[in-house]
Amino acid sequence: MAYELHGMLTGAVSMTTGDTVEPAYGGSHESFLSNVVTPIYEVIRKEAEKNKCGTADHTTWRNYDDLNEFFWSPDCFQIGWPMRLEHDFFCTSSPKKSKVKTSRSAREQRKEKETEDEEQGLNDVTSEENREPKWLGKTNFVEIRSFWQVFRSFDRMWSFFILSLQAMIIMACHDVGSPLEVFDAVILEDVMSIFITSAILKLIQVYLITNAVDLVLFFVPAVSKYIEISNWSICRTISRWTQPRLYVGRGMQETQISLFKYTFFWMLVLSTKLVFSYSFEIKPLIAPTREIMKIGVQTYDWHELFPKVRSNVGAIVAVWAPIIVVYFMDTQIWYSVYCTVCGGLYGILHHLGEVSKSEVLDQKFVLVWNQIISNFRSEDLISNREMDLMTIPTSGLFPEFIRWPIFLLANKVWVVSNIVNEIERSIEESTFLQDFKMSALPALQNKFVELLELIVEGDKNQNGKVVQVLQDIFELVTNDMMANGHRVVDLIECSQEAVDDFTFFSRKREPQLFESAASKTSICFPLPDDGPLTEQIQRLHLLLTVKDKAMDMPANLEARRRISFFATSLFMDMPSAPEVCSMMSFRTEAQVEPNLDEWKNFLERMGYQNFNELIDDEKEEEIRKWASFRGQTLSRTVRGIMYYRQALKLQALLEMPEYKAFIALIFFLVATCAYPDVVQDVNVFERNNPKSSAELDALVDMKFTYVVSCQMFGSHKSSGDPRAEDVKDLMIRYPALRVAYIEEKEEIIGDKPQKVYSSILAKAVGTFDQVIYRIKLPGPPIIGEGKPENQNHAIIFTRGEALQTIDMNQDNYLEEALKVRNLLQEFHHNRGRRPPTILGLREHIFTGSVSSLAWFMSYQETSFVTIGQRLLANPLRVRFHYGHPDVFDRLFHMTRGGISKASKTINLSEDVFAGFNSTLRRGCITYHEYLQVGKGRDVGLNQISKFEAKVANGNSEQTLSRDIHRLGRRFDFFRMLSCYFTTIGFYFSSLISVLGIYVFLYGQLYLVLSGLEKALLIEARMKNIESLETALASQSFIQLGLLTGLPMVMEIGLEKGFLTALKDFVLMQLQLAAVFFTFSLGTKTHHFGRTIMYGGAKYIPTGRKVVVFHASFTENYRLYSRSHFVKGFELLLLLVVYDLFRRSYQSSMAYVLITYSVWFMTMTWLFAPFFFNPSGFDWDKIVDDWKGWNKWIKEKGGIGIQQNKSWQSWWNDEQAHLRRSGYGARLFEILLSIRFFLYQYGLVYHLDISQQSKNFLVYVLSWVVILAVFLTVKAVNIGRQLFSARYHLMFRFFKAFLFLSVFTIVITLSVICELSSKDLLVCCLAFLPTGWGLILVAQAVRPIIENTGLWQFTEVLAKAYDYGMGSILFSPIAILAWLPIISAFQTRFLFNQAFNRHLQIQPILEGKKKQK
Repeated sequence: MAYELHGMLTGAVSMTTGDTVEPAYGGSHESFLSNVVTPIYEVIRKEAEKNKCGTADHTTWRNYDDLNEFFWSPDCFQIGWPMRLEHDFFCTSSPKKSKVKTSRSAREQRKEKETEDEEQGLNDVTSEENREPKWLGKTNFVEIRSFWQVFRSFDRMWSFFILSLQAMIIMACHDVGSPLEVFDAVILEDVMSIFITSAILKLIQVYLITNAVDLVLFFVPAVSKYIEISNWSICRTISRWTQPRLYVGRGMQETQISLFKYTFFWMLVLSTKLVFSYSFEIKPLIAPTREIMKIGVQTYDWHELFPKVRSNVGAIVAVWAPIIVVYFMDTQIWYSVYCTVCGGLYGILHHLGEVSKSEVLDQKFVLVWNQIISNFRSEDLISNREMDLMTIPTSGLFPEFIRWPIFLLANKVWVVSNIVNEIERSIEESTFLQDFKMSALPALQNKFVELLELIVEGDKNQNGKVVQVLQDIFELVTNDMMANGHRVVDLIECSQEAVDDFTFFSRKREPQLFESAASKTSICFPLPDDGPLTEQIQRLHLLLTVKDKAMDMPANLEARRRISFFATSLFMDMPSAPEVCSMMSFRTEAQVEPNLDEWKNFLERMGYQNFNELIDDEKEEEIRKWASFRGQTLSRTVRGIMYYRQALKLQALLEMPEYKAFIALIFFLVATCAYPDVVQDVNVFERNNPKSSAELDALVDMKFTYVVSCQMFGSHKSSGDPRAEDVKDLMIRYPALRVAYIEEKEEIIGDKPQKVYSSILAKAVGTFDQVIYRIKLPGPPIIGEGKPENQNHAIIFTRGEALQTIDMNQDNYLEEALKVRNLLQEFHHNRGRRPPTILGLREHIFTGSVSSLAWFMSYQETSFVTIGQRLLANPLRVRFHYGHPDVFDRLFHMTRGGISKASKTINLSEDVFAGFNSTLRRGCITYHEYLQVGKGRDVGLNQISKFEAKVANGNSEQTLSRDIHRLGRRFDFFRMLSCYFTTIGFYFSSLISVLGIYVFLYGQLYLVLSGLEKALLIEARMKNIESLETALASQSFIQLGLLTGLPMVMEIGLEKGFLTALKDFVLMQLQLAAVFFTFSLGTKTHHFGRTIMYGGAKYIPTGRKVVVFHASFTENYRLYSRSHFVKGFELLLLLVVYDLFRRSYQSSMAYVLITYSVWFMTMTWLFAPFFFNPSGFDWDKIVDDWKGWNKWIKEKGGIGIQQNKSWQSWWNDEQAHLRRSGYGARLFEILLSIRFFLYQYGLVYHLDISQQSKNFLVYVLSWVVILAVFLTVKAVNIGRQLFSARYHLMFRFFKAFLFLSVFTIVITLSVICELSSKDLLVCCLAFLPTGWGLILVAQAVRPIIENTGLWQFTEVLAKAYDYGMGSILFSPIAILAWLPIISAFQTRFLFNQAFNRHLQIQPILEGKKKQK
């Protein structure tokens, strides 16, 4: 194929035919599409269909990586050219019973077959034609759904932690207090046993020499890189010991300096972690462990299943297990601590948030600054008055001097007044105070301001008022201020021929000062229409009237934030900007909350007083645009990105020689008062120089284009959807905008209608859209994940050297767009060994003011995109691509796999894979804080939970991916740690932390119910062993979770001051931020763990609307039942049982200290969705929720019934992860369900009716009771089916009979067998978990029992459990709804930010209610 292409391009002659080289498939129309592209596309499509929407195992289908990597090996040449469609590559039928094999094993089989054919003398082609095509299978890597993938990819880290744990336990057993004591012969001999463990770990991973070679090459990264990328035979031989011969993952080593920095960082983290673990986790448990082993417990409170096990092994495991779990988790916490420290130090050293003094202000800066302020006004961020205050004056008598904007001089007149007061106190003995009375200055200033207002207004009808004000001023000066003012009055009265020197005001002296006589006026009012003079008068008026401080202007917080960031960013380290004609060309590709003061500014700009006036004048379209610019809409994104073009055009204009001459002329005219204002000179220049203006547009269009990938635009046009008109309106409004979309239409091909798909690029011409390019596709392009496929279909329409990808929920600002030239220069500066391939940018979350939850998310996101990514880029060198608006080196990525991997499920979080791809191919990813882009986030709890579930699902799929595996294996040890703890390690550590709570509580449950804890504590008190009692009464895991919030506090402190950071942190806690983050922890761990085990990851749309509406109780229960509520009830039962049976020997204070954090987590997981639900305690909403809940529970499910309509449909959908799982996952689910039977086993031996019997028969009888209860429920169900319809009275008698029978049995047992009321409570605590465990087991074995009566009974029982849990959750909410103050308090803490901005939330909530 390459030979043919070269021959056609050069016009070469074929050596075989003697004619001009022609394509093997002929040169007919669409030949390459039909014969080359389409067969490969069909393979991709059919393999993607085998994914079954993410439910199929990864081993059963080939993703994009498998198909791509097949062409990395010489085997791809067997396909031939022209391609042989009978080759195994085109076979998509997976083997049904045989195990999945990789393409490597397939190649071996083919070679064996070829060898046999050669021995038999058969022709290769004949053998290929006769044999059946075989599925090639996976290529180079198999994604196995298991938690072992975490160990498989990061085995060196886990080996280090395991060996360190063993060494620390040995040292603690020898009571080592100093590191030098380790070299004692006895201690050293025991410590050396870690090498035995190491050998076992290596045997598990099956590698021997790899680490040895890596260890040597670690200290010389330059040599290591050379060996990996060299083609010398000896280098290839050495590299085979370290990694497979793949195209990626080679030469990723950093410089020696970078190596030292991240190695030093991790040495600090690991040394702190190990010292802390040794001193506070491991060593304190050694003495108690020895005492537990010595104490002999002979009697138990239950039937001991393993009575021959000595040394109280169960108690030791219960004490040590939580500590071991914390040991493997707390490195994440120490990473957060050091991330805060290092990121904070970096910010301080680089003076982030500081503004230095600059003396360099030229006329270009004045024009740019005024353009920014003018843009603020067009966005309604500032008012007309604020615009006047913030604009730098450009007209006047001295244009060569740049004067400060008035808002920087605000309040300075009052400062002068204070100075005068100081002077007055300092010259008390002077005659100045005798001649002038300074107390009249405020009154004089008020009169002077009144005079200036009249002059600015210029109404000739106010002539008399002007005269009166002038007379008042004269009277104030002569009578109130001057002690001898009567002399001036006498002088005026005596002088009838005085000549007035003020030509602007007085023309003739009349008997009364300033008063008109006859038809002549004594003053010149209004003033002549003179621009510079009017501007000076307005400036003087503002200086005298503005009392606001510069820090308080403008009033709009968003405008204030943007100005502050722009000012500080100018003093950050950034490359010098080249001229526009010399800059890199770049393209932007995009994927398809109102403020009260902004609304007032909008009304002022439009010239109206209220909303009704706008409606009366038919300004709905203007209102619609204004509202769309304040939501997460495409309109806002397009406006923001087009600021790039506006900024480049302004900068190119300032660099044009013609413009420089023009501007010099303008300033000359200003100096001579012949030209009013320099601010408008840009438009004047374009009107007077059309040729230069056209050249300017051409230059800007050559350097920047904007492509919006709107794949549904074509279908919207054909269906008449109004959204198509909205997109067309954007193209008309911004002529440089291009829209890429997919066209689907039917064509008659071979007398049959077929759907034809095309990728189209369109622009606006007049009021119509015009197709620029049309590329026919082999089929529907969206066969993988939608978002990356959408990017890939549009990227072919982009041009230039750099590419920025933008989501539809993002925004941009003109002042930031001015710095894009500086940013693109970063591609020409080496960062270590190589120039950057991805430029990371800072993001500002503009939705933080919508609600308290949005505020929490905004601060959390801000800390990650600033202090977090700052550390990832330098010194850790593991920053990847975490979403837009990063800027890509387009040429680098287009020649190395693109910017978006789109395989279904595995590439769910497609953003980060672009970073993985770049790093594995020796790219460099940097981070730059001097340029920011706006971004919207989810603002409601349900939206946030869906987003976090999507991210957690994506991280679980990353855990299984080949990219993470290769990074984990090919990075050096310390860079590998950085990669782990900043990607999947965060989610895995969160999962371990929650697992630690379960391990701790179940360990305590074992100690309490078995009687071990009671026996050990009694023995400890008798022998006065305090360490044992402390160990058993400790919480057993360190509460350092709040430390993970340190980066957020540090970043706020750097940018806004540490006092502000402290205030915000306290306010966040008062608004239940801790509740929100604890609830989010449950969301992350549930979806991360379940997806790794069972799969099913998929894109979850959130909508990202401004959420100010009430979510029904049914919706909340559906979303959080299995992820939070069930787990919360389980923790609640554990805590109640633990409290119930520890009271005889443990104080309540000890119980509180042990379990307070678990109680907090339990209550958070159970009730947080209702606390953060708007109008969650409104009584009318509560009544509607209860009716909807009962309707949802009773509604029958079935085909076509959505899960939000019926409990049955929802329940079946909740089991989807089990239905698609294999036997291993089902067995794992059954093993997890066994924990619920522990309640029953332990509690039945504590019943009074058991009479302290420890016989195993007691446990067997408990199952008889459970069976009897189930039969009773089944009898009621059968009776309802048989009698409720026709024999209603008989059914009532039947239920009464069953009730009386059960009541009689209970009374009989209480009299004869001493059944107590406590026994009834204990039975509920014992049997309720057992029933739930049986439901889970039944769901796991559903294929076996689905067609039996057991499954119907399981469904009835599951409905009863869900109804019971829902009722328990609903009860406290309904009780609190009776108190009106609760609803008001909830609205206040949910929308505190809105209240601070004087936004009325209650009318919005009421409006939502009326609409329903």
